[in-house]
Amino acid sequence: MIQKYKPLLALLGWLCSAGVVKAQTVTADGTNQEQLKDSTELNRLVDLGLRKEKNWRNTTATFTLSGKELEKMFSGNLLNTLQGRIPGLTVNTGSGEPGYDNPNLFMRGRTTWNNGAAQQLILLDGFQVDLSALSAFSPYEIESITLLKDAAATALYGLQGASGVISVATKKGRVSSKNELTINARYGIQAPVKLPEVMNAYDYTRLYNQALANDGLPQKYPDPGLYQSASDPFHPNVNWYDELLKKNSAIQNYNLSFRGGNRTARYYVLMDYMNYDGLYKNATAISKDFGTNAKYSKINLRANVELDLTKSLYVAANVSGIIEDRNTPSGFTASQVFDNLMRIPAASFPVKNPNGTWGNSAVYNFNPIQLLQQNGIYSAHTRTIQTNFKVREKLDLITPGLAAIGGVSFNNQYTGTRQTLYSVMSFELLKDNNDQPVLDGQGNPTYRTIGTNTPQTTNESGNGHWNRNTFQAGLDYNRGFGKHTFSGMVLGRRVNYTRIGQTYAVRVQGMAGNFTYDYDKKYIVDFSSSYMGSADFAPGNKYGFFPALSAGWILSNEDFLKNNEVVSFLKLRASYGSAGNINDTYRFLYQERAGGAPGWITGTSNTSRGGMAIGAFANPDATWELKKTLNVGVEATLWNKLSATIDVFNETRSGIYEIPYANVAAYTGFNLPYLNTGKVNNKGFEAVLTYNNRSNEFKYFITGTATFARNKIIEKSETAQPSSRLYERGFAIGQVKGLVFEGFYQVSDFDANGILKQGITTSSYAQVKPGDLKFKDLDGNGVVNEYDRAPWGYNNVPEITLGFNAGFNYKGFDFSTFVQGVMNRTISMLGAAYNYTHPFVNNNNITAFSNNAWTPETAATATSPRLSTLANLNNNVGADFWFRNGNFFKLRSIELGYTIPQSGVLKKIGAIRVFANGTNLFVSNKINGLEPENLSMGYPLTRVVDFGFNVKF
Repeated sequence: MIQKYKPLLALLGWLCSAGVVKAQTVTADGTNQEQLKDSTELNRLVDLGLRKEKNWRNTTATFTLSGKELEKMFSGNLLNTLQGRIPGLTVNTGSGEPGYDNPNLFMRGRTTWNNGAAQQLILLDGFQVDLSALSAFSPYEIESITLLKDAAATALYGLQGASGVISVATKKGRVSSKNELTINARYGIQAPVKLPEVMNAYDYTRLYNQALANDGLPQKYPDPGLYQSASDPFHPNVNWYDELLKKNSAIQNYNLSFRGGNRTARYYVLMDYMNYDGLYKNATAISKDFGTNAKYSKINLRANVELDLTKSLYVAANVSGIIEDRNTPSGFTASQVFDNLMRIPAASFPVKNPNGTWGNSAVYNFNPIQLLQQNGIYSAHTRTIQTNFKVREKLDLITPGLAAIGGVSFNNQYTGTRQTLYSVMSFELLKDNNDQPVLDGQGNPTYRTIGTNTPQTTNESGNGHWNRNTFQAGLDYNRGFGKHTFSGMVLGRRVNYTRIGQTYAVRVQGMAGNFTYDYDKKYIVDFSSSYMGSADFAPGNKYGFFPALSAGWILSNEDFLKNNEVVSFLKLRASYGSAGNINDTYRFLYQERAGGAPGWITGTSNTSRGGMAIGAFANPDATWELKKTLNVGVEATLWNKLSATIDVFNETRSGIYEIPYANVAAYTGFNLPYLNTGKVNNKGFEAVLTYNNRSNEFKYFITGTATFARNKIIEKSETAQPSSRLYERGFAIGQVKGLVFEGFYQVSDFDANGILKQGITTSSYAQVKPGDLKFKDLDGNGVVNEYDRAPWGYNNVPEITLGFNAGFNYKGFDFSTFVQGVMNRTISMLGAAYNYTHPFVNNNNITAFSNNAWTPETAATATSPRLSTLANLNNNVGADFWFRNGNFFKLRSIELGYTIPQSGVLKKIGAIRVFANGTNLFVSNKINGLEPENLSMGYPLTRVVDFGFNVKF
């Protein structure tokens, strides 16, 4: 083979020696020597997952966040530190419960209504991992996180790239004259951002009587004033939030890392410990074996090693292990206990009865303090191991710049659970019709027993396990010839993924390739593609080709802009291409399968026989969702101080799974198949503007970011509707729709018999009364029904995300702050905060939402419907009355630090920095009384104030 190309190699060698061609030198790990000499931002290597590219030469739409930025928020979940910091990535906050606080991620908004196809591909040092593994990472082990957004960046990933790629690079060793030891420690106090406000016992009983009167029913509480006394044991006034929750709890993090190396071997080692204490109060008051707080602790271990074994052979090994332990009380989930904290009225029953037994009520059958302290412990332990091995062999013997590359990874996670469960009796204090205790013959209160005492039971199980193996091998090329530079890659990949509950592994495999050419550092052309297949589809449909073409023009290198005092750097770029997404929820749709069925009855004894039934029709043409993206971007630096990056995109996703809407007679016994017929268009922009400057010793920066993404459903199978506003087509995914609120029904709307007067719009949902919601009759038929719904606002995934980051350094002091803004977001109180907004119905409590309920006296100023103890569908239907502007601005982080001067004995110790930090300290929003991200429902989101230090030796 070498002999065949020997004349060509000789010619290239002569050209190089003659100076006609200038070949660039590449180290064994693929880093250009010019990069080692020039550390400017333009020569920074952009992490594209399977490959890296110099910043000036990159023609894709990406954004890279330094791991240092992640350290500025103190959270038990790494994903929550990304909120608002990466333009194009929307992070929707979930629960605040320690260890169970994973958010939802969206890249450039929503482009599909199937959640399984909306998941981003997560790469760790170039190999795929699960999102759940990334959430447990320590910010201190991360070098950078890069979001790959357009087709030029994601086409390499074929069937896995349409929803974006998040590439995480961990810290590596570096050439240093001495080994570096770093110690980080921080301790914080966290407290709920906002808890719902429920009414006290007096207001509850007083207003409950009012609701009964509205319903025409007799009063339940003869004297609500009895519940104003804090010392009456028979008329309790319990603040369940105060009884169950502490004002604050602790969160702490400590880690130790070693870093160093030389030209031959480089290493990085990290040991990190975090403990996240919950907000439950006196959880172990009886015994630590009977109850527990909500707790989350984890240990992160990492070892990264890079070796240049020879002048041509480079190998790297990355190994990480994560140990997570979660404790929660047995007997309830966090969502159950917080639902009950809101639902159980302050007047319902005491925590403990006058005789010292646990209080309870047959209506609620839930004493949260009893269950917390004396019902057992639920423990979950998660163990994650992630390993990968890379190799690179220079093939200069064939031609300079050519190298063979390969790698394997093994990623595994297992979650096991152990539960101890007790059952302890509680007692309901019996009362008569006068709301007084029923006494026995000795004059003692009487009780109804609820539950039984049962001994401890213990069970262990494994409820989560996934395993992913990746193998990849190929060739890489990088070489310059004078003003011409060529680089490229061809890589074969196979990924095998299994998890509990899967009968067959998810397998994807194929080839990925990239070719980049630039001339004179002015004109750049890049072609990326992949040919990838999945075992989930029928023969003939398993593989697809996903190409992308991008180009860049560096105007600042043109003669008419060279040495310009204003324009330091200016690049225009554009890309167009495609990527796909498979969906684990919909697999093997080309196969028709049978499933269990009710069977039939036979014989005189009516014996039931089990049976099987044909499932949904097969779709032999089933394939993946496909997204095509056009992206145009500009990058500029002015006066070497002001930099800007702007991307405008237009993307269309087709092939979204849906079942056709058609009436199929039940006697046919079949179901229609899933088809790839849905289509969504999505367009928007991202902008990043940064200003850096200094005045003597005072250095400062200001960064602003903006993201906008608006989608529209182009094709979706729907039943026929009488109006275009009723279709989902033409609107955004999840567009909020409801009836149009026109005020409350008034007394004047009814005749003396309580019948609506002629000409007043009636409701198809219930017989209405004064104080009920009145809606607009949009179709003019005199009756309000589902056909009168109209779009309102947006949906719960914001269209606009804003970020503002600023800071300074001065004489050892450093300061930074980050504010996130969210706009064009709509939330429904009806869906997200039902118990908060619907008093008394189904034995519900009453909250501050109903402070100004409708009565004849408040008819002109009322802000909520009349009080009632009876279910009323008219006041429980989707309408703009329940919709709220979900916009908010939140102070995500603020930090002040001071680096102690290295003088005297400190010269031998190294740099010491102390700091104070705040996370989620302040929020401004349009929803009065509630936290805007999760509406204060469930386990509360928290704010954190912490202090810490960093020491480098």
